[in-house]
Amino acid sequence: MINRLLFFILITTSHFLFPFNNEISGKFIYNVDINKSELHIFNNNLQLSTYDLNNGILKYSKQIGLRKPDELNNRTWSGLYSGEIDLSPNVMDGLMNNLILKKNNEGEFFLFHDGGGLILSLENDELSRVDNSFPFMNKFFGDFIMYEDKIYHFGGYGLFRTNNTMLVFDEGNSNQWDEVSYEGSLPEELNDGIASFFPLQIGSNYFLFGGNSSTNNERYFNKSVLKFDFQNYKWKNLGEINLDLSENPLVIPAETCFYVFDKDFFYQIQLVKEKMLKFEYRREFNLQSLGKSQPYNRGNRSFISIDKRGEEFGVIRINDYDNKFVHTFKPHNGKVNTSILNKYRLDEIIDVDSQQEVPLFSVEQSRNQFFIPLLIILLILMINLLYKGLNSDKILKNSKLYNFENDELFFLNTKISIDNNSIEIIKMLLENDKITSNDVVAKLVDNGLSYDYASKVKNKIIESLNEKFEFITNSSEPFIIISKSSQDKRIQILSLLKN
Repeated sequence: MINRLLFFILITTSHFLFPFNNEISGKFIYNVDINKSELHIFNNNLQLSTYDLNNGILKYSKQIGLRKPDELNNRTWSGLYSGEIDLSPNVMDGLMNNLILKKNNEGEFFLFHDGGGLILSLENDELSRVDNSFPFMNKFFGDFIMYEDKIYHFGGYGLFRTNNTMLVFDEGNSNQWDEVSYEGSLPEELNDGIASFFPLQIGSNYFLFGGNSSTNNERYFNKSVLKFDFQNYKWKNLGEINLDLSENPLVIPAETCFYVFDKDFFYQIQLVKEKMLKFEYRREFNLQSLGKSQPYNRGNRSFISIDKRGEEFGVIRINDYDNKFVHTFKPHNGKVNTSILNKYRLDEIIDVDSQQEVPLFSVEQSRNQFFIPLLIILLILMINLLYKGLNSDKILKNSKLYNFENDELFFLNTKISIDNNSIEIIKMLLENDKITSNDVVAKLVDNGLSYDYASKVKNKIIESLNEKFEFITNSSEPFIIISKSSQDKRIQILSLLKN
């Protein structure tokens, strides 16, 4: 009992015994380990510092060196786009606007360029380039994801449009980025890509909401909560969120929740339980203390920490929010180029007694919303089966389901309208028993298309041809068969149906 008492006294007074200076000088980027309650800061002087947010102490600060100084010296960061690097303080000062700091499950730190492609490792207190790729410059305001032992990237903006691709870094092999092939169709909200969204990873599930899609000089705002499952590579639209996000509220992803600081109310979005809690603010708290509302980008200077000290000793908690803290970096009023890290206990911001549960999604799903689409699908299936039965003899009488001559395509005796890109794909399939999806994309890129657009064109061509083939021939097999590589399930294999 005495030991528990001494422990409790220690943890409740440690911030007085071991205070750390909450001033951060210069340009910096940061990463938060919410499980360990640690703040990692990397500045333009190549210093990596780790702070214990529970005890309020600076655990350590390291100077990061260059693993290969002979290869990296005397180069300019403007040469970044040709693979050259200069990491002098003056250059790093400007580069901080485009660098992202991440830590994987093994505790290794990485620097990513926001535009995509480039990866720097901070392993063994040394900085080194680990990728063999090139600066994509079309991944700005996307998200880098650490799942198991792989690095992923999703979405982003560049080259005048948003994209919807998920990339995985092929570490140890090519050391380049490969595109992940999705299972099933994309939610409509992702058809034109997305950037500047709020992401949160919970196990194998990856959630996002908010963000913008841009195409043909038009911009669309995403109002839905979307989920991606890394186990089956499938996307799902969970529903339209029941919040007005038009005024850019402060949104902080943490643990298994999104914390939303709106101008009028505080919301906690519990994604696993698919519910939302609403709270009033305490009258004595000035919401402006947390800073201005943040736009949808990675420049959010606020984060959540959770203090779990003493739980194993049975320390009594006041409520569910007394161990959660909101941290925010704000400019120092008296010092140039200096930030102050402010800390607020969450139950000192919100009135925990005002809690009420509100619908997470704008439209409550009723039984009819499930039954009516199901009945429609069953009716379509019955009609399709009846149609196939009546026309089975017609199919058997035809020796060839399709014919391709002189760049003209026929399904049975029906001529199919196709463009040059479709002709290229069909020729590739006729010349080879099996080709990869990447081979098709590469061919379209050679023809003048961008990588992202080529990937989208490929998918639309295959989908269109298969739909026309099924409708005209009444075949149960697609014209272009898509399968997975036996060596790498991420790779799609394309082949033509045997005629």
